Amino acid sequence: DQPPQASGTIEMGMNLDSRATVPTAAFSATDPNSYNFSTSVTVYDSLGNDHILTMYFRKSAGGSWDMYHELDGGGTTAFGAPLTFDGSGMLTGGGSQTISLTIPASFGALSPQAVNFEFAGTTQYGRGFGLNRRVQDGYASGSLSGISISSDGIMLGRYSNGESRNLGQVVLADFAAPGGLVSLGDNLWVESPDSGSPLVGAPGTAGLGLLDSGAVEDSNVDLTAELVNMITQQRSYQANAQSIRTQ
Repeated sequence: DQPPQASGTIEMGMNLDSRATVPTAAFSATDPNSYNFSTSVTVYDSLGNDHILTMYFRKSAGGSWDMYHELDGGGTTAFGAPLTFDGSGMLTGGGSQTISLTIPASFGALSPQAVNFEFAGTTQYGRGFGLNRRVQDGYASGSLSGISISSDGIMLGRYSNGESRNLGQVVLADFAAPGGLVSLGDNLWVESPDSGSPLVGAPGTAGLGLLDSGAVEDSNVDLTAELVNMITQQRSYQANAQSIRTQ
């Protein structure tokens, strides 16, 4: 199983509409007229429990936006600094800051939980509010649901929580004299003084071949022609057997 990972970093890129007006009402999460835009993101605590973090954006001046956050419908808290923009709509301040989330004691997870926000790429243009990037690094626990192997031997494990992780790598071995290997039966071979020591490396390097995951090895001969040859040989055998029987 894969253990959970608490959300530690959230990357958000968006556009805040420069045409929005400054709200006149005091900020309240329950009053849509007291803020301009809102969005939410899922965060995970240290035990892998998911929480909804809602963010509110309130224009305070021509190029400044106050931000507030709310976890699972609890009380709202202001960010440490506003987002500020220059006359070209480019972000000039507040692009990287950390907030502290209080996880309810009923979940039993570590609290408070620090989460770093990165707003790189956020703009203030004269068009509607919209998100173009929202990524967070946390996830719940998961169990292994499948494995795939790439042509270079990397074993990628897929988990039920949507995450994936490299589990290892299959390597290949070459010998200076493959004909000197000693057969152990069941298609197993072992090195010998005649074969020399194995030269181990990753697939696709140093003249080694590539791997083909999930493929079934097919015959390297023409099966139809070999089947005809087998029938011909069988007939010859039967004819010779009859001759011996007659003798």
